[in-house]
Amino acid sequence: MLNSVRFRITLWYAAALAVTLVIFSLLVYNSLEKSLDENLDQLLAVRAEGVADALEAYLETERIEVGRVSAAAAKGGAFYRIAPELVRLHTEDPKQGAIELRILDASGAQLESSRSAADAPELPERTLKDALKGNAAYDTIKAGSGDGPENTYRSYTTPASGTRGAVYLVQAYRSTYHTQFALRHLRVMMAALVPLIVLLTGAFGMFFARVALRPVADMARTIRQITAHNLSLRLTPPGTRDEIRELADLFNAMLARLEDSFLSERRFIQDVSHELKTPLTILKGELEVALKKARSAGEYAAILQSNLEETEKMSRIVGDLLTLARFDNREVRLERSRADLGEILAGAITALAGLAEKAGVKIELAAAENTGVEADAAQLHRLFLNLLDNAIKYGSAGGSVKAEIYKDAGRPAVRIADRGPGIPAGDLPHIFKRFYRADSSRSSGGFGLGLAIARSIAEAHGAEIKAESAPGAGAAFTVIFPPAEH
Repeated sequence: MLNSVRFRITLWYAAALAVTLVIFSLLVYNSLEKSLDENLDQLLAVRAEGVADALEAYLETERIEVGRVSAAAAKGGAFYRIAPELVRLHTEDPKQGAIELRILDASGAQLESSRSAADAPELPERTLKDALKGNAAYDTIKAGSGDGPENTYRSYTTPASGTRGAVYLVQAYRSTYHTQFALRHLRVMMAALVPLIVLLTGAFGMFFARVALRPVADMARTIRQITAHNLSLRLTPPGTRDEIRELADLFNAMLARLEDSFLSERRFIQDVSHELKTPLTILKGELEVALKKARSAGEYAAILQSNLEETEKMSRIVGDLLTLARFDNREVRLERSRADLGEILAGAITALAGLAEKAGVKIELAAAENTGVEADAAQLHRLFLNLLDNAIKYGSAGGSVKAEIYKDAGRPAVRIADRGPGIPAGDLPHIFKRFYRADSSRSSGGFGLGLAIARSIAEAHGAEIKAESAPGAGAAFTVIFPPAEH
């Protein structure tokens, strides 16, 4: 369970989701905190600046109307009539929120305050100096009430000019309790919701992963049943067009190749055993006969000659198998050079002239001009020998074999056709396999390796080899080479 792909996918997805939610939560929290702080600072500034502007306007109006303000009037008078009303109006404004206000003199002593400002935070010395210089300032101040808990306030202090050079300070402040409470509530909610969302998503992810990977589980059950004895068993592809369907199709194709390989190997072993068993049996039998009693020199010579023939037959089989193995392992290095197909094919025909005459078969050559290719002439000679030998063996006595060189869509091509009985349609796809012979009686004397070697040589040169036949109409083998390079 813990080592399953389903669990790992769910775990990775849950981890990615958790990281994403944590980052998102931090961004939301920081954005909200910054927004709340900015809104509070803006509200404090608007309230304090409003009081300061109104206070300065009233004092300036009185100065103009009276013309000259006495010291008593400057110290009290209009200020004590105006300040309480300004504080009341700006404190009780429902649109501005719960903001406390204070008006202080240049020494920092409180002159007027809102009704709930009894526990107002002390004005920092630095802020007092800045305000007397005409600068407004924000502060975060901690203040306590007796034995009660410590409160944190956010304040904004701005100067207001009075009569005869007097300077008043207007301070707007509010406790940050509500802001901190909202942020603390958000932190608790995020701390609870993020793990819950990750767990719920992980549970759903596990379920959906199991549904999505169910075809894989079905494929695994089928694969467990596949052995060397039932390679014909195939996976049932899901009815989707996704990677799992592609995997099932690829696995079925691999099984088909394995089955074909196993069958080929099994047939290969059977055919090798059959081909080697006959000459070995002959060798053993003749040697046993020779050892039963004394023989004449002529009899021993005949037995040795027969043994030599059987040994040569086995040697050819082993040599052909080694050749095929070298081609399979790509150990054959072609010595390419410019070669003329007409010359190579004519040389092969000359080499088999005796065999053709003995079989009563006539070989006709029709060569085209400009049939040069880049190839290993020795290997091509062997390729044409195998094809011609096959045509002579399976051709009709008194008939002919036609060897033709021509151009197929601009590519050099060689076609060798006989007039024999032909190849059955069911055997045609298999004739290039090792030890495969359409002649099931094996009376032709071959080993079934010639065409396999011919195909290996053709493929090593990048050429295409194909066979065509119809029962009673003979067989034709065509080798089409790549276009000649100029």
